[in-house]
Amino acid sequence: MATAYYYAAHFNKPVGGCNVQSQILESPSFPVKKQKTTQDIPVSTTPRHFVPAGYVDGQQESIFFRLPAELRHEIYKELLCPNPPKLQELAQSNHHAHASTPVAVYPAILSTCRKIHEEAADLLYTTHVFHAHSSLLTSLPHLSSAAKPVVCPSVLSKIKRWQLTVRLDTDPRFNVAQATAAFSGAEYFELRVWQSMFDACDSSVLGLFVGVRGVKIAKVCGSTNPELARWLESRMMQPIEQKDERQSCRSEEERGEISDKKVDVGIEWFGGRDVWAFGNR
Repeated sequence: MATAYYYAAHFNKPVGGCNVQSQILESPSFPVKKQKTTQDIPVSTTPRHFVPAGYVDGQQESIFFRLPAELRHEIYKELLCPNPPKLQELAQSNHHAHASTPVAVYPAILSTCRKIHEEAADLLYTTHVFHAHSSLLTSLPHLSSAAKPVVCPSVLSKIKRWQLTVRLDTDPRFNVAQATAAFSGAEYFELRVWQSMFDACDSSVLGLFVGVRGVKIAKVCGSTNPELARWLESRMMQPIEQKDERQSCRSEEERGEISDKKVDVGIEWFGGRDVWAFGNR
């Protein structure tokens, strides 16, 4: 009861010549927000600096770039190519590129700035063996995972070490001209061959690589004729300037390049059997 009297006395107290009750009954007035105009928006007076295309900042204030170039190079090597295969190791007959793929490589450092990309990109793309796409060849290669391919055209020309896996009992998605343009002049090219079952087809797919030239180290391994593999390796390591001539059995026998069981290469190795009849279709 005392609380009721207290509130009645409090709210009925006149304020400024009128009571609060009358003020409450009046319609309330809300403040109207003032809309901002373009004059109220702060404008920066600092002049803009436009960077031309291809410009690389020296970053003299950066602590990292104050280090000697030799020390920065060692840091790049630890992140991008800690244990790259040497060319002498790749030339060994028992060495294969798929076994030398690096376990831990951190290419994200190349996205830090243009200067780092300019200094370190060659370490990543010239020392590792990249896996070529089974149909697009050198257009969509990858290093460790096919889900992370190299898509930048400016760095594809830096890659000189390749490994390609082809299947003999399926139709290839490329032709002779594409294979020649993709792998001619490579530093290292390993061609891995396989088929779903033994003696399922001939080696017609390998005929697509007879135009490749100028490879420093060429390897053909897997499910193929060893004699054909050695012949194709020597053919791909011929100089680019040398003309591409189809050698018959008699002329190659005189030069002593292959064994005495030879017939024309285009018949026995590259066209003797119909893959649609003998292949795993």
